[in-house]
Amino acid sequence: PQGHTLYGNRLPTARQQWAVAGAALGWAAAMLGLFCLVARVQAPATPILQTIQNQFCGGLDARHYIDLAQHGYGAGETGFAEQYLMIVFFPLYPWLLRLFVPLGANLWVAGMGLNLCFTAAGVVLLYRCTARAFGEQAARLACVLQLAVPGSFFLVLPQTEALFFFLNFAFLDALQSRRFALAGAWGVLAALCRANGVLLAGYAVLHLVLLLRSGQRPKLRWVLPVAGPAAGLGGYLWLNAAVYGNPFQFTIYQREHWTNGFQLFTDTIQTMYGYIGKLDSPLAWFIGLWTVVLIMAEIALLAAAARRLPPDWLLLGAAGFGLMNGQLWLISAQRYALGMPALAPALAGLCDTRKKRMLAVHLLGGLGFLYFMAFTHHAPIY
Repeated sequence: PQGHTLYGNRLPTARQQWAVAGAALGWAAAMLGLFCLVARVQAPATPILQTIQNQFCGGLDARHYIDLAQHGYGAGETGFAEQYLMIVFFPLYPWLLRLFVPLGANLWVAGMGLNLCFTAAGVVLLYRCTARAFGEQAARLACVLQLAVPGSFFLVLPQTEALFFFLNFAFLDALQSRRFALAGAWGVLAALCRANGVLLAGYAVLHLVLLLRSGQRPKLRWVLPVAGPAAGLGGYLWLNAAVYGNPFQFTIYQREHWTNGFQLFTDTIQTMYGYIGKLDSPLAWFIGLWTVVLIMAEIALLAAAARRLPPDWLLLGAAGFGLMNGQLWLISAQRYALGMPALAPALAGLCDTRKKRMLAVHLLGGLGFLYFMAFTHHAPIY
């Protein structure tokens, strides 16, 4: 589409960006406070942190990242139960948490504190990136929609969602502002945080093609944002080989322990739809029907916004959709959606009237509240 290839819109002022940072930090702190309030109401005799750990996060990946930060990777059961499975979890977030171990800090508290900062920083970078493509008004809306989306509460829990959210937009912001070496560095970290971080390399390729078509001459440093995510994934594969002797050991453990593997998203829809008739009502809703509706909503959104999104963003959205939804056992589709950076800007770009903006915010906010209440009341949400 015309007008997008060079991201020609002006950036918001520094004052506007600080205001967005403050609002995002306030939202994250309020969300964490809401968790504490619900924990106190549900279990008044139990310490709040213990309730969050055991009742809210008992089935999440958070405990695995905490274990990795404390013990590291290794074979056998000497450090903690199921240690052999931990190679499945990417190393960057546990490495950051490990910095707090010598200080004697509670890693749950440290993780949630880090994620407050990553969330605020990520929202500011989302604001900057979306403003370049769609203007300041759409950028503000994208931030609101991102924080209203069901499952956004995962950003404040001690998992990789907030860090990966930040790294995605740090990469996009650096590349769009022509800081290629910095983009490469962010790309390395993104790929060491989550598997879909490597998709940023494809985004970088198309972005550089757009630069060529705009008349800019190629430079050697252009290779850095493409090589960065590839190098990060290569580092993770090396870690697999160093610990277990097979660079793809993580895929073996995923398949053996969680019956997980890659397939087409259409196969995933069939798989998850099949659970609706097999399981009791809550499981059918959250594992089956919700997942199917979510996948269909994502592809409908990308299709509707295809003519409005910059071409490189559309590629990133489509590739992320295929990778994240092409899982054999997709019980975490809502959480995975937080790692797909094109979704909120795509929806913001479609909301070109006040009525559409209000509808989107209220619909997502209402669903988000219901999803939060379901999660804190122990629905099968992972």
